[in-house]
Amino acid sequence: MTTARQWWRRAAAAAKDRRSLYLTRVAALRPASPAAAAALRNAELEAVVIRATSHDERSVDYRSAARVFALARASPAVLQPLMWALARRAGRTRCWAVALKALMLAHGLLLRSDLAPRAARLGRVPFDLADFRDRSSSPTKTSGFSAFVRAYFHFLDTRSLFAAQDMDNNDDDDADDEDARLDGVSRLQHLLDLLMQIRPYGDGMEQGLILEAMDCVVIEIFEVYSQICTGIARFLVGVLGSAPTTPRPRPGETMAAARRRRGLQGMRVLRKASEQSAQLTSYFELCRSLGVLNAAEFPAVERVPDDDIRDLEKLIMSHVVEDRGKEKVSEEKALVAVEDTGVASRTVVTREWVVFDDDDEDDGVAGARQGHFGHYVNPFLGAPWEAVTGSGNLLV
Repeated sequence: MTTARQWWRRAAAAAKDRRSLYLTRVAALRPASPAAAAALRNAELEAVVIRATSHDERSVDYRSAARVFALARASPAVLQPLMWALARRAGRTRCWAVALKALMLAHGLLLRSDLAPRAARLGRVPFDLADFRDRSSSPTKTSGFSAFVRAYFHFLDTRSLFAAQDMDNNDDDDADDEDARLDGVSRLQHLLDLLMQIRPYGDGMEQGLILEAMDCVVIEIFEVYSQICTGIARFLVGVLGSAPTTPRPRPGETMAAARRRRGLQGMRVLRKASEQSAQLTSYFELCRSLGVLNAAEFPAVERVPDDDIRDLEKLIMSHVVEDRGKEKVSEEKALVAVEDTGVASRTVVTREWVVFDDDDEDDGVAGARQGHFGHYVNPFLGAPWEAVTGSGNLLV
């Protein structure tokens, strides 16, 4: 039952949204601002963002949210003005519902930015909710909602920072592909840690808007974990396969030292993946208990046994020993040793690390951006409006 206090709070929140829309219309009537600022401000876009990020914590304006993403898909040039409109909205609010809706919209825009031409891509998110404190809910719930928003922002800020760094690193032709791949897997594992921090932090948070956000988080976890598994499988094939890749030594580094450095980094990644598989299982169980739709029939997370991790460590480190021995023994013996370890390594890679069925790199990337993952709907990209209205997902 709605109490009088709740009714007045919701009425005040609706009044705030109407006031923001009125001020936006008034601002559009003023003389044009300097060209640099005008390029990032658009009254129509700001009005759509205000409606999509209303103070109503009970529901989402799906029509306005769909319009935001329709505009982003129609023209990459609109990405920046939309993100800045979200930044102005998020930067002023002390309402968890407005902040969380803004974060979900920003998340979708970042995913759209990944597909945009390089010149139109978004950089780091232009707002800061790291110290967000909610003032719109009851004192018993405000800390939980605030922590949820901060956790979502921490992930989103780090993700956008990594994407901006990737754009800069693409210009570096001297980078070692295998080292860059391992670095990329390590960063993905860090993002996965941040994603698993997005969860309810108090009682009574099982609300529709929270579940909407966690639906988006589960889809992102699926993508990130898929990329982690693919990266680890390629690393193992590259190091332990029949034609292992040769690392490029850094200045002043021997070939044996380069292989040892790569092997140690690879083992850290493998052990981290083993830890995260258990954490993911617990996270999905929590999501199912809360009623998160995208986690209802999520595939089981396979954990690599510790014995297999130790076997892989021996195989990887044996390559270091072989490289050191190449300076003292004949080339023929060294080639035989590499060939023997390659057969065992392929068996381990095939049995344990190909968790998700990816035919090849191109097919995996293309399939990951179509808006659907098997039976799991991606609420961010590509879904038609009819599907959104039927499923109740916010982002299309």
